[in-house]
Amino acid sequence: MINLQTRELVLKWTNQGKTQQEIADLAGCHQSAISRLLAKYNKIGSIKNRFRSGRPTPLTKETLARLKGDFAQKARATNKNFCSIDTKKFSQLIEQTTHKKYSTRHVERILRKLDFSRIAPRSQHIKNDPEKVAVFRQEFKKNSKRNIWIMKL
Repeated sequence: MINLQTRELVLKWTNQGKTQQEIADLAGCHQSAISRLLAKYNKIGSIKNRFRSGRPTPLTKETLARLKGDFAQKARATNKNFCSIDTKKFSQLIEQTTHKKYSTRHVERILRKLDFSRIAPRSQHIKNDPEKVAVFRQEFKKNSKRNIWIMKL
């Protein structure tokens, strides 16, 4: 997204006779973005973004903040060690608050917007012994003669 000041500079550089690639290098963006901007200017006659109509969401910033607080309270109440809740329960919480039903995928997008991350369960092999792994790592570090990068766990 090119800001308004840069768009004005792009028009100025175009009137000076610079190529789209030169302008893109000066503006720090891709040549196709400059091409689209100039095509928009030739078609509409303006470099400003127009108002886009659409259905307003019932999930305003205030509603999302309230949902985040409610979510954290309910998740802490259900889990002693960590704060988590499944998508279905959060979907029910949204439906109670906004009286709108959202798809599971949309609820996941809302959770991402609220800075929550998804926990995916990982299986562990039955032969995986953490003590043996730690011993192997220590021995590997001691016996390594090469310049190998490791990550301390």
